Amino acid sequence: MIKFLLIIFVFFFVLSKIGGFVFRTLFGAAAQRSQQQQNQQSTRRPTDGNVQIDYVPKKEEKLPKNFKGGDFVDFEEVKE
Repeated sequence: MIKFLLIIFVFFFVLSKIGGFVFRTLFGAAAQRSQQQQNQQSTRRPTDGNVQIDYVPKKEEKLPKNFKGGDFVDFEEVKE
């Protein structure tokens, strides 16, 4: 029984090492290319030095000056 478990353990250990190597080989190059493309897009700058802003967020609504606060909420501390 121990011999059988040892063989199964060694089989899965070797399979995981080979599988990891194959996975890194196949998908590592694709991930690296994708990362390089993303870096190139984020570092592009206009040639004339002007920056164009496509989106301006709306200003947050401010609370009125006579706002004195909200309702008081009582709570109980829970001890475990």
